[in-house]
Amino acid sequence: MAFTLPDDLAPEIYPLAWLVGRWRGYGILTYGETVPEQAVVQEMVFDHDGGPYLRQVTTIWTVDSTRSEDLDFETPGREGAARLTPAQVWSTETSYWRPVGQEVPEADGVGGPPPTPVTSLELVSTDPAGHVAVWEGWIQGPRAQLTTQAVGRTRTAAEVTEMSRMVGLVGGDLMWTQDMAAFGAEDLRTYASGRLGRIEDDTEEDTGRETGAGTGRETGDEAGDDAGRAGTGPAGRAAGPTGQPHSTGPAGPTSPTGPADAPPATHSADAPPATGLADAPPATDPDELR
Repeated sequence: MAFTLPDDLAPEIYPLAWLVGRWRGYGILTYGETVPEQAVVQEMVFDHDGGPYLRQVTTIWTVDSTRSEDLDFETPGREGAARLTPAQVWSTETSYWRPVGQEVPEADGVGGPPPTPVTSLELVSTDPAGHVAVWEGWIQGPRAQLTTQAVGRTRTAAEVTEMSRMVGLVGGDLMWTQDMAAFGAEDLRTYASGRLGRIEDDTEEDTGRETGAGTGRETGDEAGDDAGRAGTGPAGRAAGPTGQPHSTGPAGPTSPTGPADAPPATHSADAPPATGLADAPPATDPDELR
């Protein structure tokens, strides 16, 4: 479907314009023995207020495997999300993307298309599990790569020392992955990945609204509203690119609100192989990770 440049978008963030909007899909969480591999529902929202930056809010839910259908990673994002029933919020994160410069690569040859400029990025992210991170990276066309320069945490937050993310637009879907070094591990390991489709109409069915049916938990929209009131911004419909596990509260790929000791979310273009829900391990209660 055609993409329309958002109104009132600051010229500095034109290279990020394709991210703007609401995305919903599914993904995989896994981190060694700490987080057993499991399917998740993800939502992301990229918005702006006219300033030279984008705000991203990501929310991740565990899945009720008894009320979900089987799928694999070839399934389009929105279709995959529609086959899954959210169980409870796993994590939530709010981040700000700020372009800080641009370079134009040298042309490869004569007569070819002009090279796509590379825009340098600086990001800051925070989550209710007690982590704040400073990121640097770049975006070139429909692909971005980010790495943390510093990760801070509160005294009781899970140990996370480094994270990296990739975000890309593939076949109209936003795909992302995240690696991290946490819980004493010194090397980066796969933590999360996702595939999300753009939501063009707010009247479309919101899979997140059924979250926690019969459990007394917040719906996806309610959790998002609470996140906004808490200063984490509107609920992103989806990872990642955002994610560490929670310990209490709403969710996102790098901003935990479930298990305080659970890891963050993942990447995209190199996302892990598709996993059939029927064979996926049961959703893990964040509290069990403590």
